[in-house]
Amino acid sequence: MTRDELLQLIDRAAAEGWTELDLRDQELTELPPEIGQLTNLQILRLGKTDWLSPGNRLTKLPPEITQLTSLTELDLSGNQLTAVPPEITRLTSLTNLDLGFNRLTAVPPEIGQLASLTELYLSFNQLTAVPPEIGQLTNLTHLDLS
Repeated sequence: MTRDELLQLIDRAAAEGWTELDLRDQELTELPPEIGQLTNLQILRLGKTDWLSPGNRLTKLPPEITQLTSLTELDLSGNQLTAVPPEITRLTSLTNLDLGFNRLTAVPPEIGQLASLTELYLSFNQLTAVPPEIGQLTNLTHLDLS
């Protein structure tokens, strides 16, 4: 998907008030700041559909992603993320966060502030430890560290 195609899709989604956006397997290398316009989004999928799919190649998230405060599900699996911005804690409605199959070496301690989180996927990263603040996620029912 080209940048122009992505911007057109974001404009349409914003105008129509979409609550779900599936951008898996689009070979995206970046998200434009305009993603922050999608304040009605509840589900944003930016991962891979399966092992053989091309996925995306995001290395970082734009700060504007924190404007998506209605998000309950954020799939970032299968990208090339090396860090999670601490500001992700502004996504207080998140119940499902998939960060598996990235290049994360650490998880910010602020992740413990995502009180609504029930599922957290951190598998297949380069983590050597997780912050003790994960213990503050009292609603967490599934934690994948494989």
